Amino acid sequence: MPTLHTALKGRTESVDHALGVLSPRWTTWTLQTLRQHETMRTAEIAAAMPWNSNVYAVQLLGRLQAQGLVDRPGHGTYGLTTYGRATEPVHRALADWHRAHFASVTADAERAEETFARLRPIGTTATLAALDRHGALTHSKVVEATGLPVGSSYARLSRLEQDGLVTRSGQGRGARYGLSPAAEDLGDAYAALASWTPDTAVPAAAPARPVLVRPQAASNEWAAVAVQRAPSATAVPGLFSHPPAAQSLVPTSVTAISRPPRTR
Repeated sequence: MPTLHTALKGRTESVDHALGVLSPRWTTWTLQTLRQHETMRTAEIAAAMPWNSNVYAVQLLGRLQAQGLVDRPGHGTYGLTTYGRATEPVHRALADWHRAHFASVTADAERAEETFARLRPIGTTATLAALDRHGALTHSKVVEATGLPVGSSYARLSRLEQDGLVTRSGQGRGARYGLSPAAEDLGDAYAALASWTPDTAVPAAAPARPVLVRPQAASNEWAAVAVQRAPSATAVPGLFSHPPAAQSLVPTSVTAISRPPRTR
């Protein structure tokens, strides 16, 4: 099992590239849905993830195609490329890490998504690498070791603490930040991310088109219910399976909402 140090040594750029491509919300769900079904039409992919609209599914698939993760083997159908299929070990490693450190009962695809959400923010990899290399550091020393802007580094450390990746001892300027046990156990996840990026060039991503999102009236409660109750989360083995659990009735106020938020 690689340590955090060996996983990140000389590989932070590969890790950050992989996070930039794979971490946007619903990317894991989409890739794993295509993995299970080989080829699918846009409407079928949208139906498998009913919390997203058809319009959003089209835009998401367009981005994945531009990044070389999916292609169109037939008119109106999508399938994974070799590059897209190679994400399986990454998703598995991230889901395994989440399961080992967080008790929520959810599909493994969602576990991988939640891990991506913790690792994606700018400066996360650099901060964890610095704390692994130097041990516990004060805020000023974190800035010195990572090169992060002073203002944003406070927010970065606060977010890492909330996400269970950093611990803090003391208060004020003398407070020292160190790695949590969960962060120290990220070796496999980071190694998988670093190994996924191929040596060959990846098709350049097309300029991102603006995502058409309706006013966000939905809540995280709706998203959690949708992920738990969706057929793709309960009927498909592998990353989409989890132990069956009794499901409570969904409040009318929740079912009346059109869809969950799509931002992190």
